[in-house]
Amino acid sequence: MSSGELKLIFNADDFGLSRNINQGILKAHTNGILQSTSIVAQGAAFDYAVEIAKKYPTLDVGIHLTLVEESPVLNPEKIPTLVNKDGKFFPNAKHFFNRYLLGKISGDDVHRELEAQFNKVLSSGINITHIDGHQHLHILKDVYNIIVKLAKKNNINVIRIPEEKIKFYMFFKKELISRILFLFVLNFIAKQRRNDKSLMQLNHFVGFFYGGNLNKNNLLKLLSKLPDSGICEVMCHPGLEDASSNYTYWKYNWSLELNALIDSEVINCIQKKGIILTSFKEQIQKDLLKS
Repeated sequence: MSSGELKLIFNADDFGLSRNINQGILKAHTNGILQSTSIVAQGAAFDYAVEIAKKYPTLDVGIHLTLVEESPVLNPEKIPTLVNKDGKFFPNAKHFFNRYLLGKISGDDVHRELEAQFNKVLSSGINITHIDGHQHLHILKDVYNIIVKLAKKNNINVIRIPEEKIKFYMFFKKELISRILFLFVLNFIAKQRRNDKSLMQLNHFVGFFYGGNLNKNNLLKLLSKLPDSGICEVMCHPGLEDASSNYTYWKYNWSLELNALIDSEVINCIQKKGIILTSFKEQIQKDLLKS
């Protein structure tokens, strides 16, 4: 890779989670700078996401492996350590992580459920180009090792390592200090996975700090602090606002993220900086992914 060349992959999480999120992702792709997304196998709008993916083959699709919040693909009785008494996954990453540390998460259960998620997406006819995980649980060591096996079995070569360097500008908003603390923990775990060369990894990752709030101003700030070279994933969450959404408690600004991804000033900024927009598919084909 030539010195000074920076390539960006804008990747939208949560494809298939809801119809409004799907529509926002599609608009960000057709009208803006979004090239890639990752699909949730058990999302309520999964079938609609598959329909979009097949109609718009330029939209690169990965898999967003999910072990919390949603309902499993498998019958809950087959994965008892992953679900609560109602047969749903546990509510968040903190709950899962605590059970994981206490040895209450069965690796066999994780393997069975994640394999079912892979199979559901692949059987839909979608070609998966990359892997990431809801609330980044995919980088926990035992979960990661399972994913590596499943990825190799299904000939998928790229995985997200959500290690975002902590920058000075992150400390200017008091309400986001807790986000920095989470980032310290995430980076500590992610750095351990950096040493594993079983799957290809992008050089850089950004987007966790502004997760759910990557509006125009924040995106321009992020663009001004990017590395000079390499391939960098920008995680984002575009969508259409939906007051009836089951996910309002996330407090995500889906429409503001969508507006940022189609904003002319943002697009001009990328062009002026000489940044190249790309996708996982394109980089795999060019064999330029290097850890």
